[in-house]
Amino acid sequence: FALYFAGGPETPAILSIYFGAQTGMNLFMKNLLSKIVVDEEEGLKGVPIGLLLTAIHQFMGLIFFGLCWFGSRVLSLDFVQVAKIERNEWASLLLFSLAFAANIGLNNFSLSLVAISINMIIRSCLPLSTAILQAFIGKEQKSNLNQKQWVFMLTGVACAGIASWAKSHTNSEESAALSLGVSITVASIFAGAANMVMAGNIKRLSAFDKVCYMSGPAGLALFTASLFTLHPVSQWPNHPDMMTDWQILKEVLSRNPSIFGPVGFILLSGVLSFFYNILQYTVVHKLSPTHCTLAGNFNKAATIALSLTMGLETVPAGFYGQMFVLAILGNIGAFTMFSMSKGK
Repeated sequence: FALYFAGGPETPAILSIYFGAQTGMNLFMKNLLSKIVVDEEEGLKGVPIGLLLTAIHQFMGLIFFGLCWFGSRVLSLDFVQVAKIERNEWASLLLFSLAFAANIGLNNFSLSLVAISINMIIRSCLPLSTAILQAFIGKEQKSNLNQKQWVFMLTGVACAGIASWAKSHTNSEESAALSLGVSITVASIFAGAANMVMAGNIKRLSAFDKVCYMSGPAGLALFTASLFTLHPVSQWPNHPDMMTDWQILKEVLSRNPSIFGPVGFILLSGVLSFFYNILQYTVVHKLSPTHCTLAGNFNKAATIALSLTMGLETVPAGFYGQMFVLAILGNIGAFTMFSMSKGK
């Protein structure tokens, strides 16, 4: 409701599309990274290659954009146009690309390590980091938080911590790498804040321009990191405890190379990611960086509910389960109140 009154009559349509895209993308990625069957006989499931997967997305997006641009020229339709970048803008675009790479790459990395509910409630803290960064480096100096907003924000952060603690008492693979996953998710929200602020401040460039120019640098940075970053692979029995994304992908290709298996889902995720990125930056243009992150908070409640319904995660038993559910409700409620206070 706060976003509706802040954004005007077209805002409900924008947010409805954004809701479906963000919720669907999160659930799809969680299933690909943690649940999809790689080798049923050996019990291998999930393709936990968060960094490399995001790099693949960037390269596929660049190729797809190039095909659209070439097609528009051949057909003389000019429906894909790329703005020329001035010399003094390249440094900003490079920083924007690296921030995007860290934001999405670390988020996908964390989804392979922690339950989607933990990822969602920690990511809900993004409005605070976005508002703070916007105040320091954004063009709009209107991100100061009043005392009530600080109370809402700190309450939401505290609830996120309680939910993570309760989830650690789950006797399953969901808590196997919880500490590392939480740390990576926290790092991703700071990268996400920088990414959102810079996207909102490069107003001259369209969503297509940003996707086009950032895909190459972001993809190269993520691909390089995926070659050397070792991480736990708890859902793969009888394999090394620590593997790189590249080692995991080679194992997947050797065991299940079918286009109708994990490989096909990886390629499909690249197509979906291309359109999702354009949508996200379109929302930033229509609203503001802060309002875009606030809109995402309303989607998180539905994502968590759907992940539980679809069996992508479980609720801890007994007392810890009660604390977990209450903490999630408290987190969502606190950030909803924060959103409403920001929208006034």
